[in-house]
Amino acid sequence: MIENEDVIIKVSEGQNLSYVITIEEKSYPVQKISIVKSKIPVREPTMRGGVYFTDVEAYKVKATTDLSITNEIPKLMLGPNTDFKPILIKTSLKIGGKDSLVTMTTHLTNAVNTKETVELNLIVDKVDLK
Repeated sequence: MIENEDVIIKVSEGQNLSYVITIEEKSYPVQKISIVKSKIPVREPTMRGGVYFTDVEAYKVKATTDLSITNEIPKLMLGPNTDFKPILIKTSLKIGGKDSLVTMTTHLTNAVNTKETVELNLIVDKVDLK
């Protein structure tokens, strides 16, 4: 179970939120996003890139951004890399009448390029609220 799951539920239900993807110090605008909780095909704890996956359900994010992120993708994939970089997805959300910064720490599972955009499929590892 993910910590701050109530926050990610509010974010996934939020309308007209604006998101930004941050990788190291670079930011990329999110054009379209969807966040869903779904089963993952893991029956027992596995280790990929030094991260253990044990839950049978995870929050998955599908985020579309512009092509400027293309050069970062080889550093982000779970695939052959043993040391992959986390991707931060940030948004602001009104909680209890005040604006709070929500940061989801995610990892890339795959990316699909089109002529104008890149669609990133990510798994949420952690949610922070400030």
